[in-house]
Amino acid sequence: MSWDYKREESNGFKPIPEGRHRVRIESVERAVSKSGNDMLTIKLAVSNHSAHLFHYIIFMPSNPQMTNRMLTQLYDSFKDIPEGNTDIASWVGKVGACMVKHEEYNGNMSAKISYFISADKQGDLPPWVEKADEFVTTSAADTPDVPFI
Repeated sequence: MSWDYKREESNGFKPIPEGRHRVRIESVERAVSKSGNDMLTIKLAVSNHSAHLFHYIIFMPSNPQMTNRMLTQLYDSFKDIPEGNTDIASWVGKVGACMVKHEEYNGNMSAKISYFISADKQGDLPPWVEKADEFVTTSAADTPDVPFI
């Protein structure tokens, strides 16, 4: 096999479009921020998209109002997470909604969560839709016996 290689630096992924989207919590991990504060890293799947969004809630003892505002937005959006519930393992799989905006990051446009949308304002959004895998995998038995050159 011969290949006419040309350098391609683009990752080929388009950011999630700006606007309102249903999201599902894929994982929540405890972490420590650069400034040494406890924080949560939340990985979210986006309805009908294969890309993910990440959201960070930093617990700031110097600004508890901001931390509480971030948690309130999350609880209001994900109606199946009871307000005040800190059992982060129980958050996984819950569906809410957010507003996505685009920002430049390292020279590329990147999708970011602008804010979470409260459950009472999600009625006009379509229900959650799984995105089919965009990649096809095959096993060795499915490929012909041709050496890679």
